[in-house]
Amino acid sequence: MEELKRVVSAPFKKNLVSSLSGKDFELSLAFDFKWFSPRVASKVRERGLAAGFLNLEGELLVPAFDLDGTRLPQAFRPSEGFEGGLERPLPGDSGNADPLSEASAGAISVENIINFIAGNAGLNKQAVVSEINSMQDRLSYLVDIRIVALIVAGKMGCSVEDLHGRVSEAVFGTPALG
Repeated sequence: MEELKRVVSAPFKKNLVSSLSGKDFELSLAFDFKWFSPRVASKVRERGLAAGFLNLEGELLVPAFDLDGTRLPQAFRPSEGFEGGLERPLPGDSGNADPLSEASAGAISVENIINFIAGNAGLNKQAVVSEINSMQDRLSYLVDIRIVALIVAGKMGCSVEDLHGRVSEAVFGTPALG
């Protein structure tokens, strides 16, 4: 995950900016650094969003971590196995067809809910993450992201009755009340 964080930070550091359009982010990885093909650069962007290293604010990608605190060595290049690692599930992501089928109720994560929404609403994960980030911003970041994701799921027409208890237990440590 540290290597992904470094790769994600590179376009921002090179351009000395705190936000980039998705296209500029991908072009920087593919053409400025010449690390990846445009298709793989797009996967890096998607993985950065799914891993929580990037947030979408409107149409712009913004790092969700302190860029200054991320060291990028002068001759840094992603490892040879980095591209293959983009296909592996993220830690905590079960990789099952049903992203919510983890054994323990408290194990539900925002990534699980994003996958659930994307699968049930027929949207790509980027659109779902964008909507969650937008609502989180409107709520001034006062509400746990899993609750915001649950609200977005309901807004997008997903049946969320089965999720209430799991999200409540994950966030508050107690099952939802009747």
